[in-house]
Amino acid sequence: MKEDYKRPDPDEILNLLKEEEEKRDSNRGYLKIFLGYVAGVGKTYRMLSEAHVLEEKKKDIVVGIVETHGRIETEQLLENLEVIPRVKIDYKGIVLEEFDIDAVLKRKPAYVLVDELAHTNIPGSRHIKRYQDVEELLNAGINVYSTLNVQHIESLNDIVQQITGVEVKETVPDSIIEMADKIEVVDLPFDELIERLKEGKVYVPEKAIKAMSNFFSEKNLIALRETALRYATLHVDSEMGSYLRKEKVMGPWDTSNRIIACVSSSPSSRKLIRIAYRFSHLYNVEWFAVYVEPYADIRMTDDVRQQLENNLALAEELEGKVIRLKGSIANEIVSFAKSKNITLILLGHSRRSRLQEFLEGSVINKVIKKSASQVLVIENKNEFDTGRKKIKKTGTSGLNSLWGSYSISFSSIGFTTVICLLLQSFIEAPNIPMIFIIPIVFTSLVAGKRPGILASILAVAAFDLFFVPPFYTFTVDDVRFIPTFIVLLVVGIVTSLLADTVKKQVEYIRQRETFISSLYDFSKGLLASQDLNIILGRTTKYISDSFNYDVLILLPDESNKLYIASSNENKEKFGEHEMAVSNWVFEQGKTAGMGTDTLSSSQWYHIPLKVQTGTLGVMALASHKNMTNEQRHLIDAFANVFSLALSNSMYARTEE
Repeated sequence: MKEDYKRPDPDEILNLLKEEEEKRDSNRGYLKIFLGYVAGVGKTYRMLSEAHVLEEKKKDIVVGIVETHGRIETEQLLENLEVIPRVKIDYKGIVLEEFDIDAVLKRKPAYVLVDELAHTNIPGSRHIKRYQDVEELLNAGINVYSTLNVQHIESLNDIVQQITGVEVKETVPDSIIEMADKIEVVDLPFDELIERLKEGKVYVPEKAIKAMSNFFSEKNLIALRETALRYATLHVDSEMGSYLRKEKVMGPWDTSNRIIACVSSSPSSRKLIRIAYRFSHLYNVEWFAVYVEPYADIRMTDDVRQQLENNLALAEELEGKVIRLKGSIANEIVSFAKSKNITLILLGHSRRSRLQEFLEGSVINKVIKKSASQVLVIENKNEFDTGRKKIKKTGTSGLNSLWGSYSISFSSIGFTTVICLLLQSFIEAPNIPMIFIIPIVFTSLVAGKRPGILASILAVAAFDLFFVPPFYTFTVDDVRFIPTFIVLLVVGIVTSLLADTVKKQVEYIRQRETFISSLYDFSKGLLASQDLNIILGRTTKYISDSFNYDVLILLPDESNKLYIASSNENKEKFGEHEMAVSNWVFEQGKTAGMGTDTLSSSQWYHIPLKVQTGTLGVMALASHKNMTNEQRHLIDAFANVFSLALSNSMYARTEE
């Protein structure tokens, strides 16, 4: 009897083989990372030692950038190696030196040493992070040797913080580590490292003493060392799994397990995302980052919305599939988990107010009760929801806006009180509270829930002051009116919350309808024609009119250099620097410019027009103000539709 095993999906094997073939055909460079658990273990020394071995083998190798930190033995290893001069950048009146990626690309060696992979570049550099420089070098076919400490790996950020109590700001996405062809752990027993610290071989003596009492404590070093070794082991296991799949080696591969992390706009969701990634990496399973937008959170502040987008961007960096849903949080999570056969749901501990818990119930309890999946609740200890903190407004305009909203509460309740006083002889006192519900609903719809709650309080005060004996005082002779006050207040608050929610639902639906309608009109107009000039003209005019942006579309000529194929007659603002950015975007196939992490000094937002066969051109947009996330998503959608229409038009022309 044959042993039972789960056969791998043939389509999965085919895709893996295609990926391997594409990798071989792409002439991509080789990446080796020297991984340490802390500064001073000898990563740079080990990298330079291997560089000398390559030099002896007559390999073309250069030093792109190496930080010796004044260590004599490391500086000695730089001798007899070709060092690329650093580029000088003026930052706030101070001339600083940075890695010159353009010089390396022009020199195009076989190997280049790029130290400190997690380094943040000086503002004005092409990329914000050095690992982005490394990506470009690899795409250019240059082999890269680099160094990294385990505390700078994004998915381990929260673990390092728990170990050391220090939040590391400079991190590298795990996708870069996964890109590495080889990871070499540079290990050094912690007692030898302490000895190096005492001898001043890592830091100057004064700094070394302070380091040993803080980050370089014995318990921290032991824990960080173990974390680095475990991470490297997982990377080796992952490589072995990929090799077995590539070689069609059958095995008990269980691909039925899936994980979802329930993401919110809270900064603490980043911890949840990292845990989900580590689980998926450990068990080699698919994972989803699910965000459910409740009706009550539609009108987010810009800061909260940006935090949410940052969280979802982190999930994408860590190989998660981002899913956006709408409706009841618990119901949508349970429904999605059932549809995707999710085996593990990760939830962050809720920080909702007691009123929200009372009105909506506990999301965690609902998910546990309704879902057949296992649920893991992650405690957000010492995590603060800074994204939802009240923003202190400054300036006259902020105060005017604030008082303008709350003035509606006073005016609506005041007007209703006058009407009730005029009709007092025709209305019994117990019926008057029902009339006060009207201004509460009106205030909530017009000004929001907080002015609505204020209106509820003012309604109770007005009812007591003018319609409950003794009049014009807040004392009550008849205690039977006290329950009426309580009911009016509770009903008023609940009504204001519901009315505000309805208003937000209407705004949300209107925004979505506008998005879909705009995209439909745009795609309908483009796909109806295959004439290139018509497609270019319609695209430029539509986007320019819709967003009031300057729009340029750049296409490659016969020599594969970009030229302006269509514009809204604002070419003067698009100088040589912007053209260079567009050419880079065209060659790399990545978005760059204003609002991105690449070439952020550009005043234009450059989008590659990509289809399955490659990049067809570039769309450049200049906004007169900062783009919102909604506008950016819509523009990206327009660019995708335009790329499809452009591809169809080019194909039709070649057929002719």
